[in-house]
Amino acid sequence: MSLTTSFGMLLIVGILFGCGVYLVLERTILKMLLGLLLLTNAVNLLIINMGGLSGAPPIIGRESAEHGEMADPLVQALILTAIVIGMGLAAFVIALIYRSFTLQTVDDVDDDTEDVRVAHRTRIEAPDYEPEPETPPSPEGPYGPPVDGSDSDFDESERRANGKTQRGDS
Repeated sequence: MSLTTSFGMLLIVGILFGCGVYLVLERTILKMLLGLLLLTNAVNLLIINMGGLSGAPPIIGRESAEHGEMADPLVQALILTAIVIGMGLAAFVIALIYRSFTLQTVDDVDDDTEDVRVAHRTRIEAPDYEPEPETPPSPEGPYGPPVDGSDSDFDESERRANGKTQRGDS
């Protein structure tokens, strides 16, 4: 059996993947669903394409006048399983869309306020922050001389509040 693939079909799979990823990254749930459907169809086409050319029915005792060898039944089983999983996922996302729309009448996904708060907090506000012990400052610091003279964990206002200054500041 010859395992050749069509460049045109691979191009279509690539376009479907690209459009699916673009839609999944959108802010509305409906566009995310359409992106997931495009991705599942792209995967199905890719599996079919990688399965090789068509052959005789994969049933022992059945012969085909056109094809000398049997088709691979594993490809067919994988595609059927992927279709069922894709439809189950689509049904779940449709239920999420319906629930979201009935509660908020909006299909847009907002930023999580807790994620925004965590992303913008300072090092002192972090739950694992432990202040450094009060030791007399050495010219080289506790771990040797500073590499570039900056402390990336703190912004400039925190350095001034903690009494730390960068080189060149007075």
